[in-house]
Amino acid sequence: MTSEKQHPDAAPRSAAEAADRLRRPSWKDPRLIVGVLLVVVSMAGVVALVGSQDRTAPVYAADRTISVGEPVSAEDLRVVDVRLDDVSGQYLSADREPPTDLQFVSVVEEGELVPARAVDAVDPLGRQAVTLEIEDTLARAVEPGRAVDLWAATPGAIGEDAGARVDQVVAGAEVSAVTESSSTFGAQSAVTVELLVAPDDLPEVLAARSSAAALSLVPAGAAPVAADHEGESAPDGESTEGEDADEDEGSEEEAP
Repeated sequence: MTSEKQHPDAAPRSAAEAADRLRRPSWKDPRLIVGVLLVVVSMAGVVALVGSQDRTAPVYAADRTISVGEPVSAEDLRVVDVRLDDVSGQYLSADREPPTDLQFVSVVEEGELVPARAVDAVDPLGRQAVTLEIEDTLARAVEPGRAVDLWAATPGAIGEDAGARVDQVVAGAEVSAVTESSSTFGAQSAVTVELLVAPDDLPEVLAARSSAAALSLVPAGAAPVAADHEGESAPDGESTEGEDADEDEGSEEEAP
């Protein structure tokens, strides 16, 4: 029988391989490099995912209700971070100081984000602010930012049967401010309303304010209901009961 001879370098080579496997890998080890790359890619993916879910932008919000004509001031604004996505350009950005050389051209409620169109150098519609003293109780819809109609009730002359004449002075005027005040003894109270009136309607509004007519404000499109008065003339084409009676009497007298 022939016996296999073991190579003299076999034992030392096996020991060397075992030592290589037990030795700590160096930074040049491909396995270590691949592991580090996987960790970095995973962390980058998490950061990108969180960033995509939190796209907020700082914008200005009104710290109180701001009326038309008031200048832009940092004291009336606060910074809020909101998620606006593609409409961030439609609001006043807080990335820069507020434009104090501009004014508010529309009412901004407390806590509301300030639209970019709400501030300008002048009112783009050319409206002018007019204050009116209103003694009647205002409807709940008559508040800053709402459109209202102005009506004037002129009392009839003494001794006349006709009642008060009610005319619409202006339609669709925007309310910019409402202030309520009371007398010294608290028995009477009046409401001061500031309206934004177009230049063409301004003369009629000023004339109504300086007249003896009683002014009333109602939500835009809602006409006040006037009470019926005895003896009030009917619209054209219609006759009252008194006229019908007179015609009947006249026809009886003419009959043979």
